[in-house]
Amino acid sequence: MCLAATLLLSACGGGEAPVEANIADAAAPVKAPVAPAIEATATPAAPAQEQSLDAFWTKFRAAALSNDAAAIAAMSAPVVMQHGDLDDSPKFRLAPEQVAPVVAKILDKNDGTSLQGRTHRQLLQAATSPPKDRSATRDDYRVGDLEFTRGANGWRLTALYYESYE
Repeated sequence: MCLAATLLLSACGGGEAPVEANIADAAAPVKAPVAPAIEATATPAAPAQEQSLDAFWTKFRAAALSNDAAAIAAMSAPVVMQHGDLDDSPKFRLAPEQVAPVVAKILDKNDGTSLQGRTHRQLLQAATSPPKDRSATRDDYRVGDLEFTRGANGWRLTALYYESYE
């Protein structure tokens, strides 16, 4: 027992002077104070991973339509991939603060799903709930040129499809 305590103390010392302990004296038992019972009155928050797509969509849609760069950054993955129009187009890694300007450009771009030439902005304005995505899975969702993934931190914008010709 003494050897184990000495090894533990020397291992935790981190190269400093050895720490001596008097383990010969038995420690007096300590009674923990009894705290009054507290009843929970609020429902605990659901883990971020259980955040619904509807709740995320409502916030993201409002942020995108108002060009709220800080909110878009907060709802973006730490790295968002920007894909081009073609599979072999170069891909770029965007930090969250770089995402809002690309989202703003995408909003003025044709959404590619309507025969009327509707823009992504018009799509978002009309879609108070997430539009149907036939390829959606439990953790992946795409609308137009915006792709979202649900991870440990809930839903996040993870990919954009926009080719800059500038």
